[in-house]
Amino acid sequence: MHIIIIIEGGDLEIQSHLRTSYPRPLEGEVVPITFIDMREVFAGWSPELKRTVYKQDFAGTKGLKRVREVVLLEVYNWLFEGISFIELSEMELTQFKEILDQLAENGGEIVYTRKKQDQWMVNYFQLVEPKAKKLNVTGTSMDKFLK
Repeated sequence: MHIIIIIEGGDLEIQSHLRTSYPRPLEGEVVPITFIDMREVFAGWSPELKRTVYKQDFAGTKGLKRVREVVLLEVYNWLFEGISFIELSEMELTQFKEILDQLAENGGEIVYTRKKQDQWMVNYFQLVEPKAKKLNVTGTSMDKFLK
């Protein structure tokens, strides 16, 4: 499967929701990412801040609603040109680890999207071929590369 991403000037404003610290792509939208780190944290909704906050230990979750243990994925978001975070469920983590294994075996690039599953949107990762071509340089003159 090949996914070609062409970004033109006006597209950057349209995709502003993908160029954030916590991207939430719509179904069919993709965010090229590079894996950095993952860690288990506690997440909960803060009524005062009106957003989800992440804490290292359960004791820090006092006053938060819907507290749960999640895996927080730290990635380099190529659209944002900076660090982004993606909250993963156990099912999503399993799918991401499969993509990481495929990446180690075959190379390529990871893209992040979301898919509709029943009434929910779930995080989903795909491996795409790198844009650069692989060339066998053994016994090839530099002439052929410069053309």
